[in-house]
Amino acid sequence: MALRSEIAHRAARLIAEDHILDFAQAKKKAARQLGVTEGRALPSNQEIEAALESYRAIYQPDHAGHLDRLRGKALILMRLLTEFQPYLTGSVLSGVAGPHSDINLLIYTDDPKAVELFLLNRQIDYQIAEQDPLHRHADYPTLVLWYDDSAVKLHVRPLDAERNNPRRDDRERIRAEQLQALLENGLATADGSLLPA
Repeated sequence: MALRSEIAHRAARLIAEDHILDFAQAKKKAARQLGVTEGRALPSNQEIEAALESYRAIYQPDHAGHLDRLRGKALILMRLLTEFQPYLTGSVLSGVAGPHSDINLLIYTDDPKAVELFLLNRQIDYQIAEQDPLHRHADYPTLVLWYDDSAVKLHVRPLDAERNNPRRDDRERIRAEQLQALLENGLATADGSLLPA
């Protein structure tokens, strides 16, 4: 049990300091650093979240402020893109984000060029991120732009992907109104992650 805790705390530090946002990757790297090869010793995501909360309380007490600033930027962008009804997703929503994390927005449309045209008409510079050709939505772009020193990724997906993703938990993506309520009501834990619905 002490080994699991040690791996969890090492993984939490990797997430907080090295900006490794994938929990599985952080666990594996922490285990390798500690010389652990047995998979059963790996902590759960909940154990890592608890360790991350403890780490940030001690070493990053201003984390909640950074997270609020990123969420505030996300809200401004979501309002700008309101005609596409974007969702906030990823580390800024979950609370794992550090001050330099990307803001990830999901846009569902059957006309991906409309998003690019929208940006071009507003003279917003963007790049198209390289896609994995094997990704099931490889023909839909991820557009990368910068807003107020934060990288923003607009993940464009087909409309049917919004309706046909039974694995997607609604707590993994929220609309602008929900984000506004989150910011206004402070519905977050000490580490900035969402309270369960």
